[in-house]
Amino acid sequence: MPPKPRYALMDRDDLAWEKSDEAVEEWERSLNKAEIYRAVGDLIKKHRPGEAVELHSPIRGGYNVFYRLEYKDGSSAAMRIPSKGIVMFPEEKIRYEVATMRYVAANTTIPVPKVYYCGTAAENPAKSGPFIIMDYIEHERTMSEALNDPAIEPGKSHALDPNVSEQKLEFFYKQMANIVLQLSNLTFPRIGSLDEDKEGHISVIGRPLIQNMNSMLEFSSVSPTLLPSRLYQTSKEWYSALADMHLAQLTFQQNDAVEDEDDARDRYVARQLFRQLASDGRLESEFEVDNHDNEPLFRLYSEDLRPTNVLIDKDDCVVGVIDWEFAYAAPVQFSYDPPWWLLLKGPEFWSGGYKAWMAAYEPRLKTFLRLLESEEKSMLASGMINLSTSSSQGLSLSQRMRKSWESQTWMINYAARNSWAFDGIYWRYLDTRFWGPNEEGDYRARVGLLTPEQKEAMEPFVKMKIEESKERTLVERDDDYTATQWAKVLV
Repeated sequence: MPPKPRYALMDRDDLAWEKSDEAVEEWERSLNKAEIYRAVGDLIKKHRPGEAVELHSPIRGGYNVFYRLEYKDGSSAAMRIPSKGIVMFPEEKIRYEVATMRYVAANTTIPVPKVYYCGTAAENPAKSGPFIIMDYIEHERTMSEALNDPAIEPGKSHALDPNVSEQKLEFFYKQMANIVLQLSNLTFPRIGSLDEDKEGHISVIGRPLIQNMNSMLEFSSVSPTLLPSRLYQTSKEWYSALADMHLAQLTFQQNDAVEDEDDARDRYVARQLFRQLASDGRLESEFEVDNHDNEPLFRLYSEDLRPTNVLIDKDDCVVGVIDWEFAYAAPVQFSYDPPWWLLLKGPEFWSGGYKAWMAAYEPRLKTFLRLLESEEKSMLASGMINLSTSSSQGLSLSQRMRKSWESQTWMINYAARNSWAFDGIYWRYLDTRFWGPNEEGDYRARVGLLTPEQKEAMEPFVKMKIEESKERTLVERDDDYTATQWAKVLV
């Protein structure tokens, strides 16, 4: 019997999503007042003086509201505020993002906005939250807009134009290859976020703040107490933390998490076994990583680096890279994976699923790797990158990416970072990779791999998820409930 179909993407909690949207709409309405506009304009001018002529209407992005103040000389400055109801750790996010932009500006040629000031919510006279005052980068459009399929309706998510010319694609991919290569050359001694200390020194001193953590609070009612709160010294520790987050997301998402009892068992077993693989070091052991001369195994990795956040001018040249909120020092193998954004859209959102996505992706990857290899040679010769990415000490970045694609090890990291996309990858590709043949393609062949405690906890867990799916409520859970419930599944 062939394996039953797996969902490429687990649904988010609709009720939690609606609650988040309501909070965002209420907050945005509070911003549409004359006194707010005046306060914003005055705050921008305070940190970026000049003769202002116009404060443009605010623009809402995925995680921020963006104000642009235009000056008489034609330049502009901007104020960016994390969206209330969407960004769950706004003060922390602001600090880490500013430190990252300053570090990238100081250590690469990647164009990032100049930061004039970042402030806390208490410093914001508009009472709209913490903020960044920075240069506005003049641009024609984003790279994603330039590469988007023209047949896609405005407002819909982008996908690479299937008829894009090779010349145009090479021009854009070459610029992205340069950015990726420079970021992969920034090394750190531990896993975490960049932050700035009182003396102005930037280093990895903040916990890793990733997109999945924010989504878990927004879409699944996970308590912040269950999220990572420290630095990590090894990749093994971080994989275990990521695996625990997948289990927390399933446990505390009250609605739309499971279809039926067997689906609940599938998701439970997959997460417990992924945790087991992480704690045994089997996830990181899949990667061959050289460590000559105790080279740091952690590189700056930006989860939101993609053409949507790359600004280009009228000649299609990159003039700015924005949105660094989910960049952190991560396991080096994350940087070695081929970038998911070559098609502008990830595999879980691709029409036809993962196989169709991979078929469309592979020829684009060949183009990208050819250009990345060319950039490696050029930048190595000019001294822009050091020998840690050259073939003299193992494989180059382009060789690593090619190997990751061919061996499909990229799927491990993609699954580790994405709680809602996890099940589709796990049951299609990772289950048999680690545990051998599985004729049914589901939990039945794998229950025997669980510990006695995990087996005992499974059926009460399934019962809880089914009851929640029938009730369709959104209940605030206190810390005692969270701790008790978490202890039942974290076995």
